[in-house]
This record gives sequence, C-alpha cells and structure tokens, in this order.
Amino acid sequence: MSAKADPASLSQNRSGSEKRQRDAIVPVRCSSDEREALRFRAATAGLSVGSYLRLAGLGDAGIRAKRAPTVNAVLLAQAVAALNKAGSNLNQIAHHLNAGHAAGSAETVQTLHETRAAVLQIIALTGRKGEV
Repeated sequence: MSAKADPASLSQNRSGSEKRQRDAIVPVRCSSDEREALRFRAATAGLSVGSYLRLAGLGDAGIRAKRAPTVNAVLLAQAVAALNKAGSNLNQIAHHLNAGHAAGSAETVQTLHETRAAVLQIIALTGRKGEV
C-alpha cells in the first residue's frame, strides 16, 4: 500500500518555478508564422509570449509579468564590434608586455577607456543594470 506524500514535504522539494501559483499549462497549436507573429507582438509590447497571451486573453499580463527590454540589434552589433576591437587591442598589449617590451601607458589607458565605453553601451542596450 502506498502512502500519500505530505503536501508540505512536496513543496520543500520543488524548484522555485514549481512553487509559483501558475501551475497550469495551456498548450496551443499554431503555425510557424503565427508563432513568429506572437513573438513579434509580444516583443513589441515588451512582454514575454506567455504574458502577452495572458494580456490578450484575460486583459491582464499578471503581477509577475516582466517587460522585456527592446534591443536595437544594429546598435548592439556595433557595440559588440567596438568591444571586440578593444579586446583585440588589450590582447596585443598583453602580448607585447609578455615579450618583454614596454607598452605605452597612454595607449593602454585609451584601450581601457574604449573597453569600458563599449561594455557600458552594451549594458545600456540590453537593459541590464550594473557597474563596470
């Protein structure tokens, strides 16, 4: 005879997402085009697809709905390219120093400023918070 598990002990073994109040999954079939349209509309609204569907169907995205930051792909690509260039410069400086040669401090400081600026731009474009 199997004993029923105590509900309190079950909740202790669940992950954080399983403890949330939204425990029902509503599978929906759609075409690839419809799925992409949902993703696009959700991103335009700054919501996840699930939050967008709750908003459309229920009139409310829910209290835990997070607005996804809109990312300008072109600006992000430019910022990543700038970071890659600065990283390449830092690598060349490190290689030069490891070979026993002196590196110009002005060049090193300039490269560090470029790296920091690129990282800050990426942080701003992705909506992240943090210090560099």
